[in-house]
Amino acid sequence: MTRQTLKLALISASIAVVALAGWRAGAGSVDATSLAQPTTVAIVDVERALNKLTELTDMNKKLEDRVKVRQADLDQLRKQLEDLQEKLDSAPENDLEGRRTLRAQIYELRETATARTKAYQSLINIEKGEIIRPLYLKLTDAIKETAQKQGYDLVLFDDRSLQVPADTESIVNQAIQAKRLLFANDALDITDQVVTLMNNKYGVAGK
Repeated sequence: MTRQTLKLALISASIAVVALAGWRAGAGSVDATSLAQPTTVAIVDVERALNKLTELTDMNKKLEDRVKVRQADLDQLRKQLEDLQEKLDSAPENDLEGRRTLRAQIYELRETATARTKAYQSLINIEKGEIIRPLYLKLTDAIKETAQKQGYDLVLFDDRSLQVPADTESIVNQAIQAKRLLFANDALDITDQVVTLMNNKYGVAGK
């Protein structure tokens, strides 16, 4: 019988912010006389902000600990499969009943391992969402607080790092349409200020 191996591994538990999908926005005319005062604008790199949060680091560590426990369970199943396969490989050819029993055990254990791997991966994806969403909500609150303290009227999502790929026409067009910020002076970037505010609040709350 051909030896079959089963790869049981969970993906990395690191958190990353997914790029937002683009849509086409219509542009309307603006009455210049209504703009009595100049608008003060700031920008925030949401992905960079989230990845620099101490709270995210701590939550990632807890997630990684849970992943290790689940991976250990999968490793144990893999070891059991390897042991059964070795028994089958060394079983006498004329021991039909014994070989039949081993094959059944291998099949059952392999199905169990595959199902458990999928279940664990689904749990990881759910837990990532449970981490990102509340942090994003806290981030928007911190952006609002920072903007109000410093007198900014508008804070934009800094997507300057999103690149237009060399690809098919449709993909290139989608990437172009998704871009919102074509140019901004780095002096408008308040990302680090927002991160400092959030990390300070988290540090105080953790004491």
